[in-house]
Amino acid sequence: MQRISTQLIEEVGADAVIIVFSKTRRNSTTTHLHTWGNMLACRGLAEEAYGHLCEGGAEVDDDA
Repeated sequence: MQRISTQLIEEVGADAVIIVFSKTRRNSTTTHLHTWGNMLACRGLAEEAYGHLCEGGAEVDDDA
């Protein structure tokens, strides 16, 4: 996670990074959340992502 965050910060100038992923093992799914940056910026970023994904702003790829 650190490498991904560092690349986003250095290469594109990100000032907030949120990485969320899930892992499924033996019928158990865990969710992992990693943030970098000012918590207000991260919260705003999460709200923007939620609005985009859950309030009709994005198409979800069920095959992924």
